[in-house]
Amino acid sequence: MAPFKVVVHPLASEPTDSSHSPSLTAYESEPFSSPNALVFIHGLTAGPHTTDLTHLQAALPSEYSIWELRMRSSYSGWGYSSLDNDVQDLTRLVRYLREDLKIKRIVLMGASTGCQGALEYNNHSSQPPRVDGYILTSPVSDREAANALWSSEALAESLAVAKELIDQGKECATMPKEHVPFFATPVTAARWWKDNFASDLSDEVLAGKFGRVDKPLLILPAEKDEMVPASVDKQLLLERWSTAAPKGVVSELSGFIPDADHVVSSSEAQKWLAERVAKFLSSI
Repeated sequence: MAPFKVVVHPLASEPTDSSHSPSLTAYESEPFSSPNALVFIHGLTAGPHTTDLTHLQAALPSEYSIWELRMRSSYSGWGYSSLDNDVQDLTRLVRYLREDLKIKRIVLMGASTGCQGALEYNNHSSQPPRVDGYILTSPVSDREAANALWSSEALAESLAVAKELIDQGKECATMPKEHVPFFATPVTAARWWKDNFASDLSDEVLAGKFGRVDKPLLILPAEKDEMVPASVDKQLLLERWSTAAPKGVVSELSGFIPDADHVVSSSEAQKWLAERVAKFLSSI
């Protein structure tokens, strides 16, 4: 990536029910002071400025700026943070955009594990301030992705350990290293267990997750996502997600990013994705 300009927005610490939320930092990309915001939520081990958003920035409608947020789960913090923390952090940014900057339209765009946070934001019991749309790119099950690195038996044993810790009220306990050997940083039982996109979730569970979405939703899985096990029917899974959402919520622009790997690394795939996102933003 070439050097680029951003405006840094510090978000001060705020009191919570138990203590104080930490200070956060948001980054606004050009064009600055746009009336609308596309909030990009990074995936596992990533964070602000680790993903090349050049094509996306170039394709966006002129009234949108891209925003990135350094959350507690950014970079190496993902395993010891939680989806609850993601929602709390995103809530602070959305409130800042709405109340302080008077941003008119806000859309959350998750990439990979960032899709977990975007969908959780919509479903969270704290009822965070509403946004105007959601985009899920390369949504995958973190635990199913581990199948590419581990045997099914070892994964099942790892998940059983996580479930046992959660049942004991130890959801914040760190998973034993031998049960998550492919991660360099600590991972809590709750973070390892919770999953919004696994193919083995029942239709009833999916309805509880996607059925609450009340704003336009664009779903863009990667066509050749190596993080999705070969045993998973990607087309069927996309159809199940779409069916679980209320009628008319899932955009007709949804579909697979052609020839894309999980991180959408090729320039052609990035351009296709950027153009599809731009069309979606112009349609809502």
